[in-house]
Amino acid sequence: MLLWPSLILVAGYAYITVFGSTDLDWQPAYALTLLLAGFWGVHYILRATQHEGNQYLLPLAAVLTALGLTFLFRLDSGLAYRQIIWTMLGLLVLLIVTLGFRDYQQLEQYPYLFLSLGLFFLVITLLLGTRVGGAVRWLSLGSFQLQPVEAVKVLMVMYLAGYLSDRRELLVHGAGLHTWGPMIAVIIVAMLLLVMQRDLGSALILLATFLAMLYLAAGRLRYVIIGGGLFALGAAQAFVFYPYLRTRIEIWLNPWADYYGAGYQIVQALIALGSGGIVGTGLGLGYSHLIPAVATDFIFITMAEEMGLLGSLGIIMLYLILALQGFRIAFNAPEEKGVLLAGGLTILITIQALVIMAGVSKLLPLTGVTLPFISYGGSSLIISYLTLGFLLNVSAAGRRVNL
Repeated sequence: MLLWPSLILVAGYAYITVFGSTDLDWQPAYALTLLLAGFWGVHYILRATQHEGNQYLLPLAAVLTALGLTFLFRLDSGLAYRQIIWTMLGLLVLLIVTLGFRDYQQLEQYPYLFLSLGLFFLVITLLLGTRVGGAVRWLSLGSFQLQPVEAVKVLMVMYLAGYLSDRRELLVHGAGLHTWGPMIAVIIVAMLLLVMQRDLGSALILLATFLAMLYLAAGRLRYVIIGGGLFALGAAQAFVFYPYLRTRIEIWLNPWADYYGAGYQIVQALIALGSGGIVGTGLGLGYSHLIPAVATDFIFITMAEEMGLLGSLGIIMLYLILALQGFRIAFNAPEEKGVLLAGGLTILITIQALVIMAGVSKLLPLTGVTLPFISYGGSSLIISYLTLGFLLNVSAAGRRVNL
């Protein structure tokens, strides 16, 4: 199953060798060897330890990572080499999770620990964080920077999986304030902290994940409708009190009104999308490198321009296949905590991917979140592989029970 990502890496190596810059920090052959050894090494370690996790997850993640690295090399070789290091660290984290925490149910016994850690990271980021692009979501440790919010999303999913599974019967048969109160208070506090950091994308993703997990736990659509209505009310209030949110909406509706200012990224992205056509301009023949933050928020635009509509649909299909496998894992999970954990993590990855792809395509207001497994960013990539590790653990548990 790792044949396809291996072929993508080899094709990317061939492109870099023929058309890439000769002034590179590493030899491309070393980078190729390291990546192939990393992915195949993890594959054989999981087989040797008889992990029995879902056989499609690692290849899907490898394909997305390989595609992301190929385009990162085309945009900025320095960032690409750093992304290789992050990829190796992400694979190491995956091994630690799959081999050291195979019994995920033990972790799910401490939902309030995950909640405390998540809120702690949000508060620390708000108090000590560095403002980048208008949002306060980076913590700087010397020359090293990380985005705690990437870990917060997973921590909140783990908290909700434990909390909702323990109270599922109450939710199904109509819970009182003593059940709803703590959970709603936590979500409101987390959302407010994210809004204060101006991280609207993460706030939207967290709320959507919460509502989806609530539906998985209780099976009551009215809970989702009520939650969506409360969100709409809160969004209307935020629109009134936060000028930067009004600017975001105005740019989304008409980016050409401020072409050389706040609308520049979106306008350039739309031009790049139009230039790609059906089959794309070809690797290295696009002009999306003119877009600020193209290696992080807008890397999907580069892929769409140079691979065209067909290539961008292929990327979307990869995420949908990943979502299908994740929901299949949730369906086959041996108990309620596994269902909610696998379902929540799958929803988290899928919604984040769809939100950023829709944002850079002007289908939704732009939010500064990363494209999982593809965008440049160490925090995002490592947390994506950590998420993959937990999905593998739940799938392995489900397979052992069903055998």
